[in-house]
Parts: sequence; structure tokens; C-alpha cells
Amino acid sequence: MNRTRRRLQIVTAGVVVAAWAALYVAVITHAPLSYDPTTESAAKVNREFALVLAVPTALWVTAALLLVNHWWRQAGRRLSELDGSGWLLAAATATLPADRRDWGAAMMAELTQVQGPAARWRFAAGCARAALFPPGGSRAAVVATGALAVAALAATALGTGAVLPAGRVFALTFVGLVGGLATLTVARSRRAGWTAPGPAMAGLALAGVAACLALTIYYLAEHPTYNHGLTVSLPPLTAVVLAVTLAGCLGLALRPPRWLLADRPGRWLGIAMAVVLVGGSLLVTLPFQLGLMGYLLAAALLVVLPGSAVAAAVGRTFRSGLWACAWAVVLSTPLLIATWLVEGLHWDQAGWGAVLDGEGPLGAGLNLGDAVWWNLAHLVLWTLPLGVLGAAAGSWLAHHRRSRQQAGLVSAP
Repeated sequence: MNRTRRRLQIVTAGVVVAAWAALYVAVITHAPLSYDPTTESAAKVNREFALVLAVPTALWVTAALLLVNHWWRQAGRRLSELDGSGWLLAAATATLPADRRDWGAAMMAELTQVQGPAARWRFAAGCARAALFPPGGSRAAVVATGALAVAALAATALGTGAVLPAGRVFALTFVGLVGGLATLTVARSRRAGWTAPGPAMAGLALAGVAACLALTIYYLAEHPTYNHGLTVSLPPLTAVVLAVTLAGCLGLALRPPRWLLADRPGRWLGIAMAVVLVGGSLLVTLPFQLGLMGYLLAAALLVVLPGSAVAAAVGRTFRSGLWACAWAVVLSTPLLIATWLVEGLHWDQAGWGAVLDGEGPLGAGLNLGDAVWWNLAHLVLWTLPLGVLGAAAGSWLAHHRRSRQQAGLVSAP
């Protein structure tokens, strides 16, 4: 069992390092770093860039190994003994609400009695279908929701083609994703149930997504290009990424899984961290006129790292810190993009250049792509691993304090 765990750790570290190495090769190959040939060589610049990437690489390797160790203690030993059909059934039953977990456990026990690979796969696939799409839902409601989604998609295609051609890819992707999520929700709503996320969480999510949608439409209507019309403000890939991000954040915040919503310390500290992250971005750009590049790096260290540690210490589990970091990312992402776009208009009118670092002025449209990619890079590549480290530190402190209390009780006369 220890050998299996070590192999999993080695594979995980190898995958993380390979991913960062591929990113490094892609950057220096397709987007060569600028340098002054009179003072430095391309090789020197590439070496310095490699040293810069070594920090987040090491951070992600550490965070990934912590996640693997936590997963192994919780479920890894049991799941490592399963075959492919067992993994399929385990993944499907993990989505079940609490009142149907007994059924999932019974199906896992039944699978052990099924003989033959083909029979096991058929049984697991049938159970997975029943778990993901439980019987008893209203087929008419599902069909009606799907039809409305298709109609909305068609109306969006016609509307953007006539009024906002620059936003066609973004609008179609977003409406299609939201319609698909709504149809899936209706298909599972009868038996899977629904847990209200609370006014604070729902309000932040709706405000962030609504503001992003309104500002994106405004940018595409008023600033579809920048750099004297040579560059499109929202290329197709960026449009798809933005639509997926907004739809995913909206879905997670309005219909969160029960296991994610049940952790109160993680939920409330995640909301608090999201508010602080967004408020800090407004503070550094409005009165101090500072770019957001440095703030994005510092905010994760000063807000998410200690916030995740506090959540894990208060909740006394590694998981509480993880959920706090996850909620901070989900709720702050749309709001950070929206505040970036608002400041982009103000900075462009004042002639300060791009909100990221003051480059330019090249036009307000530059900020649309920057707001999407830099915020996602900051939150995914930098904030998430720091949240994992904070969760590990907080859970260790809670465990250490609990151990000392138990030792004091044992040694007391």
C-alpha cells in the first residue's frame, strides 16, 4: 500500500513539472520574450524566465502532494483497490445527496458480487446513469427547459449577428452553457434536491456575473478593437474562456454541491476573502493609481494564504481551508474581472494606459483580454496552491492544539 502511495506521489509530481515545462516551452516558442540585444542575450532572458517559473512550479508540486496525501488518508486506500468499473461507480455515487448515500453504498457492495469485466462495466454504467439522472423527474419539464435553451441560443445568434457581431462567440458560448446547466439541473432536481446557497453567496455571484456581462457587452460595442484597430479586444479563445468562467462560477454559486455548502467556516471565510480581494483591487487602482500586476501577487499571500489557514484551524479540518479558498476563487473571479473593466475605462480616459501595468495608452479594449487572462492566471496558478498550503498549515495547527489538549487531559490527576 505504501508503494502504491509513493508511485502516486511520483506520478503527481511528474505531471505537475511536465505541465509547467510545457508552458515554459510554449511561451518561449510562440511568444518570445523581449530583450535588449545590446545588453543581454535571448538565452539569458530565457534562463531568467525559467527561474521565475521555478517558484510557482515548486509551489504547485508541494500543493499537489499535500492534496494527494489528504485524498489518500480519506479515500485513497479504498479506491486504489478498485478497477475501472469501480472507479466509475464511485465517481457517480460521490455526486449523490446525503439522503441517497445509502443507495450508493449498496450499489458499491453489489458490484463486488458481479463477475466478469463486461458485466461489471454494464452494472457500473447503469448505476452511474441512475445516480446522475435519477428517475422520477418530470420529463415534460426537462423537455421544456431544453426547448427554451435552444430558443434562447437561436435568438442570441440572430441578435448578436445583427447588433453585436464582435460578441457572437462569447454570447453563444455563455447562453449555450447556461441553458445546458439549467436543463441538467431540472433533470436532477426531483430526487437530487437543492440546497439554498444563502443571500450573501448568491448576491455576490449574481452581481459579479451581471456586471461582467454588462461591461463585456459595453466594451464589445464601444471598444471592439485597440492599438489603432489592429487588435481585436475579445478574440474567440478569450471569449470562450470568459463564457466558461462566468457560467461555471454562476452554476457553482447558485447550485453548489451539498458537501461544499455544508462547511460553514469554509463558506463564510471564503465570502470574506472574496470581498477583501475585490475591495483591495479597487483601493490600489482608484486612489493610488497602481497597476494590478503586483497586487494580484501580493493579495494571494496576504489574504488567501492566511484566510485558508484560519478556516482550516476554525473548522479543524484540511477540507475547511480548501473550501474557503475555492469559494474565494469562485466568488471573486467575476467581480475582479468587472472591477478591472471599470477601471480600464477610467484609466484610458485619464491617459494612464492599461490597468495591468500602465502600458500604453493603446486603447481601452486592451483591458478586456488582460482582465480575463491575468485574473485567471493569478487565481488558478498562484492563489489555489497558496490556499492549499494555508489549509495544510491551519489543519496542522488545529491538530497540534487538539493533541496538546488531549495530552493535558490524560496527564491530569
